[in-house]
Amino acid sequence: MNNNYKNNLIFKLFPPFTHPYILLVRLDKPIGFLLLFYPISFILASSTNGSSNNILILFIIFFIGSMVMRSAGCIINDFIDKDIDRKVSRTQNRALASSQISLKNSLILLFFLLVIGLIILLQLNYESIVLGLVITPLIILYPLAKRFFFLPQLILALTYNWGCFIGWVAMGSNVPFSSVLILYLSLVFWTLTYDTVYATQDEKEDKELKLYSSTLFFGAGRMIILNLMISFKFFLLAFFGSGLNFSFLYYVLLTTIFLINIIDLNFMWKNIPEKAGSYFSRNNYYGISILLSIIIGSHLNV
Repeated sequence: MNNNYKNNLIFKLFPPFTHPYILLVRLDKPIGFLLLFYPISFILASSTNGSSNNILILFIIFFIGSMVMRSAGCIINDFIDKDIDRKVSRTQNRALASSQISLKNSLILLFFLLVIGLIILLQLNYESIVLGLVITPLIILYPLAKRFFFLPQLILALTYNWGCFIGWVAMGSNVPFSSVLILYLSLVFWTLTYDTVYATQDEKEDKELKLYSSTLFFGAGRMIILNLMISFKFFLLAFFGSGLNFSFLYYVLLTTIFLINIIDLNFMWKNIPEKAGSYFSRNNYYGISILLSIIIGSHLNV
């Protein structure tokens, strides 16, 4: 483990023997499970027919569930990709790729995480359980997609945002299905954008290893496509709000976030791979800002 990892607060809080496991499930990088949680939180915050207590309970259940399932997904990803990870500079220090953890111990941890995930899922209604099980194959398919599918980030986007459907049925939301679908599509564009940026870090090595990515697929037109996807995302979010009669403040806030995101992409990231990680992390701020916009738009009649 290098010094950059040791400087992270979580490694100072937990004893050394836990550090490889923290690396394995990416607990040192909470942005991953937060991006998994936001789609669920958006739909929960949009609903006006549930009691505050019920919504709060669902927020807690889904937050813990996002942490658990993202951790499990990381183990599955690293297990499948361990040989590739050893050949990529960004990933060669991952716990399995660097043999800090045995395959046996990683699978034992995966088993316990999946059991916890199932227990959490069983706290929800029948429809939520079905939707949770339906999406499971894509969790396994994503790490394999870069080997045979020209747009593996699309598999991630379809998987990562599925939670908005589970959250919708879990609380028996009064939000129409058409609106949930619009929200889902907007978030698919969001994930495609931030993960395409993130993948620029590995562009050269992916090409050498003959792996697929949206970064390689978009090629020279990458910046134009990324700007279009951000625009589509916010257009659909505005359409989502109009269908639910959100207040005027929602559109003011949404427009502000859109402009900041466009400035960020074009004038801060600027298609520089070394800055991709920072751009990716800043999506946490976009997520929490959109969540607050939805809460304000759906509950404040201004």
